[in-house]
Amino acid sequence: MAYIAADDFRQETQKSWCKGLVLTDGDAGESELDLLIAQVAGLIELELDDDFDPPNPDNDETIYVDGTIGSRLYVPRRVRSLTTVSTRSLSGTITAIAATSYRLHSSLNGGTAMADGYRKRDWLDSLSFTTWAADAIQLVGKFGWAAVPSDIKRLVALRVYDTVKPTGDPLSTVVQRQTADGSLVIGESREMARIVSAYGRRMAVTA
Repeated sequence: MAYIAADDFRQETQKSWCKGLVLTDGDAGESELDLLIAQVAGLIELELDDDFDPPNPDNDETIYVDGTIGSRLYVPRRVRSLTTVSTRSLSGTITAIAATSYRLHSSLNGGTAMADGYRKRDWLDSLSFTTWAADAIQLVGKFGWAAVPSDIKRLVALRVYDTVKPTGDPLSTVVQRQTADGSLVIGESREMARIVSAYGRRMAVTA
């Protein structure tokens, strides 16, 4: 996962998403940082239930969704485009569905931003009310983001930085608060919380 690179944290080659997050070779070497970036990026994808890393090459993928008797079929991944939509029986028989029989509601605008600035879920609306009544629906197309959002690069950078820097470091972005009983509460910064709230799909309303 090449969200960001070790050089993005260096003073001489710093990128905008690493603003205020300088890490020297003494803090972490290049190979160590690259490994940590990959680990943090993977955890963020799991946490936010999304795939931000653009596929390379960007070929069509095939995914399957359980059929339903309702008129709306929710797709577990963000959809950039659909090439074909078909039903699939338990015996493996594939039957194409005409593009005029459904309407795609994508959460992405061009693959680089969320539609309406906030949409998190993707679905297909049937125009015949019986389109999805099958064992499974086969979707062939392009899924996930076409480019990693700057906010996600920033979130990766913040978490990598705080993993390298101890929480007691004055430059750490981890929020530390002392409660009335003297307990020390450690949590993510408001900036991290804002990004997670904006992009997290697990709690997204699907109605």
